[in-house]
Amino acid sequence: MKRMITLLSIFLIISCENSEEKFSEDPADLKSIDAAYNLVEMDGEDISSEGFILNFDGENQRLSGKTGCNNFVATYKSEGSSIIFNPPLGTKMYCEGQMEYEDLFNEILLDIRNVRSSDKNLIFLSKDNQELLSLDKTETSE
Repeated sequence: MKRMITLLSIFLIISCENSEEKFSEDPADLKSIDAAYNLVEMDGEDISSEGFILNFDGENQRLSGKTGCNNFVATYKSEGSSIIFNPPLGTKMYCEGQMEYEDLFNEILLDIRNVRSSDKNLIFLSKDNQELLSLDKTETSE
């Protein structure tokens, strides 16, 4: 119980830092995600120009997308305030200059344990609440 209170306190502190947009830790939000997102930042580095597109199907707890070069699909489980991704499956084309980010994405996906969400953004965090991925909802999302 103390651990849960500590985690909730950390989330509240983090979400209070962003006064413009309110984030939710409600796990029900994860199950309702049915949208496409652009990967903007990965492990603190701006990669918005790399063309990563992530499509969430919350009802089936499935993530699919394009990592600049290759397509992938991964399933995930969400419970409480946590999320765990299964290893992604994908195509294996070689694209000059894009493989570094693709390989890093596949590694980081497995380190994700928590998520913060808003109407326009998703932020995925490690078990230590280090920001790993930052996503912006695409304009064409329904």
